[in-house]
Amino acid sequence: MKKDLNAKLTRGTQRTLDAFFDAMTELLQTKSFADISVNELCERAGYPRATFYNYFEDRNDLLTYCWIALSKQTNSADLASVESSRRVDVALDAMADLLESNADMLRAVLEHNPPEGPLFASLHRFIERNARQLMLSCVDRDRFDLPADLIADHYANTLMLVLDWTYLRGHSLTRAQLHEYAHALLRGVEIA
Repeated sequence: MKKDLNAKLTRGTQRTLDAFFDAMTELLQTKSFADISVNELCERAGYPRATFYNYFEDRNDLLTYCWIALSKQTNSADLASVESSRRVDVALDAMADLLESNADMLRAVLEHNPPEGPLFASLHRFIERNARQLMLSCVDRDRFDLPADLIADHYANTLMLVLDWTYLRGHSLTRAQLHEYAHALLRGVEIA
């Protein structure tokens, strides 16, 4: 991304980013990511190619920006301030809320982009990376003999697995079941 998203953005910059975000999300609901060209994105957004390349390296860079913009919709609490027994549920709820609040768009995108394709591979990497960072910031280091980053990876991968199975693979679960499945996997699936 050629713009620093952590800096205060001007209204013009935000308007341009919003236009490209809208163009990408609209096109993804009608065709596969592989079939979307930069020219098509620019035409839909109403900006010339030069503007696109002032903001993004390529389509993948714009896609990453789309994930960032969507993730800002989540109500991600500071997990370090949440009681340790509830951290997994709070993180899982934040990610599930994001997927549920964009369910119609997700369904339309899934029609044209299979879960095994490059679009969802990009989404998986983004969610895993963010979930790992989130979990790493709140691992209760006194509870485990293992390295904190290994535990964070395990938690992030488990949350991603349950979210993928539920929202992308089409298995309907209630929120309580979602929590139950995540906790069961984190404990281990063996029956004592």
